[in-house]
Amino acid sequence: MNNLKYEPVRNLPVARFYYKGNHSHPVRRTVLVIESNSRWIRGYELRSGRTTRFPFMSPIRTFLHSKIATFNELRKGSHIRGKNRGSKTTLERTNLLGLVTTGA
Repeated sequence: MNNLKYEPVRNLPVARFYYKGNHSHPVRRTVLVIESNSRWIRGYELRSGRTTRFPFMSPIRTFLHSKIATFNELRKGSHIRGKNRGSKTTLERTNLLGLVTTGA
């Protein structure tokens, strides 16, 4: 990761979530986190929907926690919605090993 302009955070640098934004339904995102606080997450956007990128080719984006979707807000046909998680957030933080083994 020597080509990155900003270093990722050390503790749980990968964030996976569905983001509401301006779409008709929430879109899956994977972010390599470089900064975060209680209101937002900032990092390299590795995945947006079906589009995947390498970290050194990814744009740096900021995502508001208030726009991260809950399981109730996902599409009705979504396979992960039916697991009865209700109003829990879709945000999942993992280490880099999880990114390598499952892909972006």
